[in-house]
Amino acid sequence: MKVTFNKIEKNENEYAVINAHERTNAICAALELLENGEQVIIGYRDGESVPCPISQIYYIETVDDKCFAYTKDSCIEIRSRLYEVEGNLDYRFFRCSKSMLCNIRKIKSVKAESNARMRAVLLNGEIVIISRSYVKDMKKRLGL
Repeated sequence: MKVTFNKIEKNENEYAVINAHERTNAICAALELLENGEQVIIGYRDGESVPCPISQIYYIETVDDKCFAYTKDSCIEIRSRLYEVEGNLDYRFFRCSKSMLCNIRKIKSVKAESNARMRAVLLNGEIVIISRSYVKDMKKRLGL
């Protein structure tokens, strides 16, 4: 996609124009970002509310009926069900198993595993297994 930036005078109002064939998830996310800024998830750590931009989240996982979001070097608890969180996230996240969502932009590499599963190495070095029922969607999103 071609992107153009035009600098305007300080006394002019800023605006953005997007020309596209259809309103895709990526365009909706760009519009949301332009209109409202970075999407944030509120999590909890040590009894305190912690706002976390979704761009910093590597993956979200359910463990023992609790939902956790993992960033490069920390973890916060999210007081929602995984399907509720999934409904509020944009195109960057995909379900990789029944208990996990992964940020596609945080994947460093993928490799085929046994039983038609795949292994994804994230930018922080963690390994995530993509269940066979979700491999097709992940391949489509990565363009494989």
